[in-house]
Amino acid sequence: MNNEVKPEDITKWLGRIEPILENISPQNEKGDEILENVRAYVSDCKHFLEKGNLVLAFECMVHAWAILETARELGAVDFEDNKTL
Repeated sequence: MNNEVKPEDITKWLGRIEPILENISPQNEKGDEILENVRAYVSDCKHFLEKGNLVLAFECMVHAWAILETARELGAVDFEDNKTL
C-alpha cells in the first residue's frame, strides 16, 4: 500500500465529480444548500491542488463525495454516476 497522494489521484476524482455537478438535480431546498457546499469543497480542492497541498486537496475531494453520496441516499439530490474508475 502506498501512503502518497499523487496529483493524478485528485484529478481523476475531479474528472468524475464535475460532470455530475453539471447535471445534478436538487430535489428540494436542502438539496440546493447541499450542492452549494459540495461545490465549495470542489473549489477548495482545486485551490489546494494548485498550491501543491495534495493532502488537503484530497481531503476536500473526499468530503465532497461523502456529502454528495449522503445527499443522494437521503433523497436531497438525484444523479447518475455511470463512470467506473
